[in-house]
Amino acid sequence: MTRPSPARVLACLLAAAGAALLWINRVEPDESRVLGATVLLLAVVALASRETAGRTHALEAVAVLLLVLAGGECAVRRENSIAARAYADRLMRFVDDPLLRYEMKPEVSCGEGTTNALGMLDVPRELTNPGGALRVACLGDSVGGDCSLPQGNACAALERALREARGGRPTEVLNFSVPGYNTMQEARALEVKAARFSPDAVVVLYVVNDPYPDLAISHHLPGKLKFAHLIYSGLRVAAWRLFGPSVDPFGGQLTRFFETPRAWDGVVVAGFDRIRAVAAARDMPVVVAVFPLFLDRPLPEHLAIYPRVVREAERHGFVGVNLAEAAYGNEPIEALLKPSRDIIHPNAHAHALAAEAIARALLAARPELADR
Repeated sequence: MTRPSPARVLACLLAAAGAALLWINRVEPDESRVLGATVLLLAVVALASRETAGRTHALEAVAVLLLVLAGGECAVRRENSIAARAYADRLMRFVDDPLLRYEMKPEVSCGEGTTNALGMLDVPRELTNPGGALRVACLGDSVGGDCSLPQGNACAALERALREARGGRPTEVLNFSVPGYNTMQEARALEVKAARFSPDAVVVLYVVNDPYPDLAISHHLPGKLKFAHLIYSGLRVAAWRLFGPSVDPFGGQLTRFFETPRAWDGVVVAGFDRIRAVAAARDMPVVVAVFPLFLDRPLPEHLAIYPRVVREAERHGFVGVNLAEAAYGNEPIEALLKPSRDIIHPNAHAHALAAEAIARALLAARPELADR
């Protein structure tokens, strides 16, 4: 029996590697599916063709590429695991609740702020409400929980806006936002944390990546292949900066969230269901404020997300607010951006405009709260 040549063995190994990448992408595929398909196709063509020096060199080049990606994958996963543990040890702690997953630690430094004794990026709060203040539970992720804006985030700004609109009457907007939370985690925070404060209303600060179903605590890296995804993401953002709005900086990932049942139905719709159950039992109004992407010329598929979330909020009996129109319609994008030009986390001025729009929507839906 003739022994297979080294080139043929290499082609078989590459075919197996390509097939393995396709297998792990059978559900919720990412860019590594293209890599797997390409490697498998090249390997099959090599197996079906006559052996030449050029074919062998091509196979060796592909093998070297995969080895580099594998080495980078091991290094990225190891270093990221170390960084994630350090971050969790400093600011976050994991909890046994399978829906909440994690929470912020109490009384720890968070950027320019400090969490309070209850683990909230907020001023000190008490469960009791002896002063009879109007209480609003503010739910969100790293937009509401922006550690660079401890008193400039939308929750803190909403407290000021509502107090002013109510003629100075006692008002508390309790910030339960936690970086990385999705809609289901926000709903769970309402159930097990915010509800204990007996709020009079609920505000959900909705961000376009809120359907993300997996753990999104800081240093969590998406993608089937973490190292390859970092390279792909870097190239994608570079292309966006070079060629402008015709390139999606998220590579279609945001759109896929809203097309995937596990994300949209399992996180957003199910999260809204749970929020509605709590709100209905206490006759609380709920405002869902949809933060846009802070882009000069957003793509049509991004613009379509905002009204879709508003419609879903209204279907649940909530007040939906598209902040792209209600708060930012007349504002130049430069007035809303931080110096870092972060397209998800805006500056304090943008938060203040959002708070004013939320306050208007809440008081229009429940005028009696103005005199509460």
